[in-house]
Amino acid sequence: MSRLRSDADFTFDAYASFLRTASSRYQFVLLEKPGQGNGRALWRHDIDFSPQRALAMARLEAEMGLSVNYFVQLTSPFYNPFEAGISVCLKHIADLGHSIGIHFEPSSTSPEDRLSFEAQILGGLLGMRITTFSLHNPTTYCNDQFQSAEVCGLINASAPSWREEFVYCSDSNGLWRHKSLLDVIGDPDTLNLYTLTHPEWWQRQQMSPRERVNRCITGRAKSCLHHYDQLLRDNSRPNEGAPTYS
Repeated sequence: MSRLRSDADFTFDAYASFLRTASSRYQFVLLEKPGQGNGRALWRHDIDFSPQRALAMARLEAEMGLSVNYFVQLTSPFYNPFEAGISVCLKHIADLGHSIGIHFEPSSTSPEDRLSFEAQILGGLLGMRITTFSLHNPTTYCNDQFQSAEVCGLINASAPSWREEFVYCSDSNGLWRHKSLLDVIGDPDTLNLYTLTHPEWWQRQQMSPRERVNRCITGRAKSCLHHYDQLLRDNSRPNEGAPTYS
């Protein structure tokens, strides 16, 4: 099935509009306490590239009185939760009233053991108990063992059973999956809504998906280089090839 995309959809202002529209129709619930009946919205973020963008979204949601689910990847090549600046972002998201879970890629030979291990590690890092997980790129591998609603005592945000009660809408790869979020929210047949977003897509300016990813990567690279330069400067060490400090 074709995917729909409008770069104008994937701006921070558009995201705020989507939140207002959704919250006017649905009661936002967490995966840990989904409730029953119609008129509910599960709202989930998988942090693939940018905890900083995630924090910006978390602040906006908190300002609107909304609590949602965020999922952190311990093995991402794009950020490291153990870095001081990143762990501060994640703790701040939790302090705003949002839920933190594991964004898990079962690449090991014992994936369930690995899932339990990662949940313990993330919980220890952030000082909280981790009770949920979502799968990273679940369509790219066989994940039959992760079909149940609960695995290793953790709620499975990617379980097919959620689709029985909720209409699912995802922005994976910077594209709307099947229908745009606005169309899904406005459809009277959407009695309960399950939205998956990825913070890297929601920038201040209109850009293509690849440009948005590039912005996250180059921003991190610049931050790393600044940290290196500042470390040498603070300790009066030579920095061959660096610009001359004024």
